[in-house]
Amino acid sequence: MTAFYMFRLYATTFLGKFRGTHEQEHHLHESPAAMTIPLVVLAILAVVAGFLGVPEVFAKDSHWLEHFLGPIFADSYKISQKAPVDHGREIMLMSISVVVALLMAAIAWVRYSRKPEMEEATGLGKVLANKWYVDELYDAIIVKPLYALSRFLDQFMEKSGIDWIVNGVGRGVQYTSRQLRLLQSGQVGNYVLLMIVGTLVLFALQFFLKK
Repeated sequence: MTAFYMFRLYATTFLGKFRGTHEQEHHLHESPAAMTIPLVVLAILAVVAGFLGVPEVFAKDSHWLEHFLGPIFADSYKISQKAPVDHGREIMLMSISVVVALLMAAIAWVRYSRKPEMEEATGLGKVLANKWYVDELYDAIIVKPLYALSRFLDQFMEKSGIDWIVNGVGRGVQYTSRQLRLLQSGQVGNYVLLMIVGTLVLFALQFFLKK
């Protein structure tokens, strides 16, 4: 996969016609040293790192990384020593890996070097270009149902339920306060009348409760 998309990247980037504007074509330049030097250092380290794990078929006890991490994987190392991989199998696995990588690199080179201009993908390429439609599946399975549920909770539970109760309590308090406000009319005669009526009610309650 790496060999395929790297050669595809090279072909679509450096081969074929320039896909920018004519003005952009005359302003092409190399990246500054702040970008190229780190890339050169990484390339050198990548080459050197490959020699830290040379298989034993090429050199005895040459796997430096294996010995460096030996204390951490001591138990696994003991098991691997009991059942070591023979050199023939190592050569076979390495050969398969190299052949597959070269084959994919050749396929990418042949396909994209002739016509590197990008076209709309079809078939499996379209599936890969759309990232296996994971975003669409996530949107259909997770996003849309959650959005529908949130809209239901907003319309029926929040506005028709919770808001109705809260607003109803507020309206009830306002209505009750408006009615009770009528008792404070400022007329002394009404206050005396209410005192007399209240006194009579208390006497009546006391009279009936005693019986």
